[in-house]
Amino acid sequence: MDTILELVIFQIKEACMYLPTAFRLAATVCSTAALAGLSVCLTFHKKLTVAFVFRFMLRLIWLFTFVTYSYCVLQLTILSRTPVPHYDHIDWVFLSRWFDNNEQKAFYIANIVMFFPLGILLPMAGKPMRHILIAAPVATACSIGIEAVQLKYHLGACQLDDVLLNSFGFLMGFLVYLALADVYGLLSAIAKFLYRHSKELLKN
Repeated sequence: MDTILELVIFQIKEACMYLPTAFRLAATVCSTAALAGLSVCLTFHKKLTVAFVFRFMLRLIWLFTFVTYSYCVLQLTILSRTPVPHYDHIDWVFLSRWFDNNEQKAFYIANIVMFFPLGILLPMAGKPMRHILIAAPVATACSIGIEAVQLKYHLGACQLDDVLLNSFGFLMGFLVYLALADVYGLLSAIAKFLYRHSKELLKN
């Protein structure tokens, strides 16, 4: 019997199968966004400074990553599935299938892993999403939305566990984002300090 880790890795590999199509979709979206941004700049005669172009490129990289991630999640949870008649109810019992077999345990862990990237990507969307009281309800709403579609069209088991585990995965990712943001802030402060004092030393 496969171990839990092997089953989780298999599910991650399955998600990676959607990457080529996800990349094409993300590239199309980013190209459209870039052309739209350039058109706005030309229309309003906005000066294209190096700082502006750099920030715009960072936003495009974020958009590319977010579209790629979203497409893979939707494929895994909704688009690739076929309706099964007996998926017509909500399972409110916590960890109801954890002890069934290793495959079920792998599904539980995969639900955590699936929303981990969202915990890093969502705060990058803008300043409001860097507040946990705003970002966490948004992530939970996304999970509930997936479960609602699965229930409506009988595409999978609608479980309370899925929402809780997705939310936990998001919180783990959010904590990693905060840690990385703190490290980046510290390194930036050190770099600015050294740059400022190096200029003063050169003047002297």
